[in-house]
Amino acid sequence: MAFMYSGAGAHRTRQDSRNVSGHMLSAATIDGEDIDRYCEMAEAFETGVGPIGRAAGRAVALLFFQPSTRTRVGFQVATVALGSHAIGIEDMTASRSNKRSGETLEDCAAVFSNLCDAIVVRHFENGAAARMAAKSRVPVINAGDGWNEHPSQALIDIFALRRGLGRIRGRSIAIGGDPRGRTVRSLVQLLRHEHPTEIVFCPPSHIPVPEDLIETFTRHQIRFRQISDVNDALTGCDAIMMAPYDMSDIGEAPNSDYVSPRRTPDSHVITQEKIDRLSSSALLYHPLPRQDEIDPSCDDLDNARYFEQVRLSKFMRMAILDRALSAV
Repeated sequence: MAFMYSGAGAHRTRQDSRNVSGHMLSAATIDGEDIDRYCEMAEAFETGVGPIGRAAGRAVALLFFQPSTRTRVGFQVATVALGSHAIGIEDMTASRSNKRSGETLEDCAAVFSNLCDAIVVRHFENGAAARMAAKSRVPVINAGDGWNEHPSQALIDIFALRRGLGRIRGRSIAIGGDPRGRTVRSLVQLLRHEHPTEIVFCPPSHIPVPEDLIETFTRHQIRFRQISDVNDALTGCDAIMMAPYDMSDIGEAPNSDYVSPRRTPDSHVITQEKIDRLSSSALLYHPLPRQDEIDPSCDDLDNARYFEQVRLSKFMRMAILDRALSAV
């Protein structure tokens, strides 16, 4: 006699990869209502009223083909907090899923999507997350793909900005450091739904603001301007989202010897002395890791919100995973 079981732990039939919903690949696909729902769910998890139980027992694959500390550990902590299990390889370059063995990203996605309920991927190649999503039978979350995007970090940034400012609408938001980074590209896509008064860039003189970002500002009628000294942002903006001055190594493979320049010129460094001298009330954010663009002397100031940003990231990642796992 055949044994049949239909309880809560019963086997779930996987969806065909072409019909999977729940992927988070680009911030461009996240609209204003999505942002509100993610922020509401993150707040629910923060206050202890989020739906913890429904993700219990699920498995989340953390596939990081590029070095990561905060993002990898952040998703691991969020997974555990939901009652799910984080399954990952510490160093993907040491696994069979690399160029040396010849396994493609598509095959990697097909394998892990038959073992796990969601995939979180970080990769040094643009479009890597989309390639995996095309073959995955479970939701894929882009945790950064080359220079392209980092949508989960952008949601964290919006959540933190809303918490600190009360609202983003009508505010002046500055973005300091290298404007080419994937966190910047995704953040700009979400800011268009938040209706700031303006977005102010303070980039290195040798790195122009990417054309696709300028096109986004133009298409959505967002006021945009550029400054050459961070002091102007400290005196004229409500919040500053900082990034390293030069992030040229972001698209490098893990075995690359290239290292971005580490010294930031004084014109692009925020210090306590500048904040005090300018009587600046601008709130300071940073997705981290920082180099020298925000001096540690700022850490205990009321302006500094980057470590609070880290605390809030746990709850936003829980919201992102909860929604992805609910789609399986």
